[in-house]
Amino acid sequence: MSGQVKNKQLIPTAFGIADGNEVTLTSLNTKVKSKLKSMGLSPAVVSACEYLYDHALKGDSSFPTNPGTLSKEDYNIVLKDFGEVTGAAWLLQSYSKKYRAVKFPIGNEKLIDYMLVTKQGLVEKFSAKAGQGGKPSITSLMPVIEELITTSQATLDIKLAKPSWVIYHLSTEEKNGLYFGPLKAAQYLNSDGWVALTKLLKHKDLKTGYTSGLPTQAQMETAVVNMGTYENLRKYTKDFYDATGYSSTINVEVSKRIMGKGYDRVRYGLLHYPITAEMVKWLNTSTNHAQALLNMTANTLNIQQVYMDLKGTSIVYSVKAFSDAEFKFGSPSSAPYPTNNRMGFTMNKSPQPITRIKE
Repeated sequence: MSGQVKNKQLIPTAFGIADGNEVTLTSLNTKVKSKLKSMGLSPAVVSACEYLYDHALKGDSSFPTNPGTLSKEDYNIVLKDFGEVTGAAWLLQSYSKKYRAVKFPIGNEKLIDYMLVTKQGLVEKFSAKAGQGGKPSITSLMPVIEELITTSQATLDIKLAKPSWVIYHLSTEEKNGLYFGPLKAAQYLNSDGWVALTKLLKHKDLKTGYTSGLPTQAQMETAVVNMGTYENLRKYTKDFYDATGYSSTINVEVSKRIMGKGYDRVRYGLLHYPITAEMVKWLNTSTNHAQALLNMTANTLNIQQVYMDLKGTSIVYSVKAFSDAEFKFGSPSSAPYPTNNRMGFTMNKSPQPITRIKE
């Protein structure tokens, strides 16, 4: 049975511990175990959570999965959200000689899920990820990038100027920024996809009314609607999809569904998402130096990332530091959901887990 647990139902806030105060392992145990029984969760969800938490308390770095009767979707929510709680408990247990307590921040931190307090009172920041986890938004890096630019104007490599502006446009927090960000970045680069998109929107058959500048959502929607069928979509967008590189990655089944009769969501993602995909590809192309800027920026953040990975039929904990890692760009958006979230980045998990946090 699916639908037994909702997104955000098991995050630290739900357990009344996200108040910025220090919580010892003993106190965490009491609050979590008590709350699990009073939240109105199904027995299957409670059982899955208790199983994960009990293994965290043993300090187990690897143990069998035990989803019980939970669907894959429900179990992934448990791992993703409750994993923030169990990860903290696992660290407090595994490194009990080093850490005395955990603090869950108030409100939404862009990168930090919790902080561990050492016996000496120092604070170490952690980000929790189940599998690859969600991609932290590049917006979270903009303050560091801006500081790099303003304090290192004379020494900052000129090659990093262009990717700085691309990331700036993609991370915009203006109204409708999720829509306009990729378009502004493509416009700034005058990318092949941008040139082809503006030409397409001016096609007389599509009757968009577009003449220049950033196209509106309505103009993009009109263009797709007026194409009528999937076959016409491929005909009209051939040059555009080729220019963005989307022709080789298009999901035919999804595109046909979007173009089908009775589809009740916006359709403009068939034009917007290829631009996003083009920007991801540009950012991850080494000769454009965006990854170098991303690595330089992220490496300055004193954050450690705790992974709770599904590996076969096992769950495995590992810890890796931003300061030692390399990163790549990615987008949580798609053609059906073109503005799902801002461009993000993920840690390349090939480096060995860090060992220096051990006492």
